Amino acid sequence: MEKEVIPLLRNIAFTFLLIIGALFLFIASIPLFNAYPYSDGPNSGPSSIWDLIRMISYQSWALFLIIGLVFLISSVLGLRKRFLLNNFLR
Repeated sequence: MEKEVIPLLRNIAFTFLLIIGALFLFIASIPLFNAYPYSDGPNSGPSSIWDLIRMISYQSWALFLIIGLVFLISSVLGLRKRFLLNNFLR
């Protein structure tokens, strides 16, 4: 049973990294499609969660892009290796 659980946990971890990497890439791409939320005045700040996400993505889009690409590449390579080992090399 232990031999069956470990590959399953690895596949779950690679899939989780794939989802998180795609989410980070989405956040990094927000500045490409939306203008910076205008904030000026004494009570300026994000008026909604979406404005807060846009502000964070504008300030650290490069970090989100790098982390998202690393997560995506590592998960795709890991899932590809698992797929090849399970289907073709047995």
